[in-house]
Amino acid sequence: MTNPDSPHLLRLLEERLLNRRQSADGPALATLLADDFYEIGRSGRVYDKAETMARLSRERDRHQTLSDLQIRFLGPDVALLVYLLPGQDDGASWHSSLWQCRDGRWQIQFHQGTPAPELDATEISSLLP
Repeated sequence: MTNPDSPHLLRLLEERLLNRRQSADGPALATLLADDFYEIGRSGRVYDKAETMARLSRERDRHQTLSDLQIRFLGPDVALLVYLLPGQDDGASWHSSLWQCRDGRWQIQFHQGTPAPELDATEISSLLP
């Protein structure tokens, strides 16, 4: 259920998924991903929960920092997060995640990454709602 701390908590949970060092514990990671979770990667490939968990476990030493985070509550227990991951070896990318609060616990239902065009910080800020 949405409360005043929900935006802060959702940011922390999203960062936990991005920061592989914090996500190394399989059971903790499994509780963040809903059983029916799926992801559409930057490549366009679709991953289910098991594939995503395996990939995150392999990439656990990777650390990414999100920027330009926008959170929209679509209902009392559903939130859409949209943010930019600055370019690394594979370039910058936009990400969106759909989180739902079930039984008092936020879980990610869906995630998508999309390659971002090369933009400077001024252009990026002008694109955000």
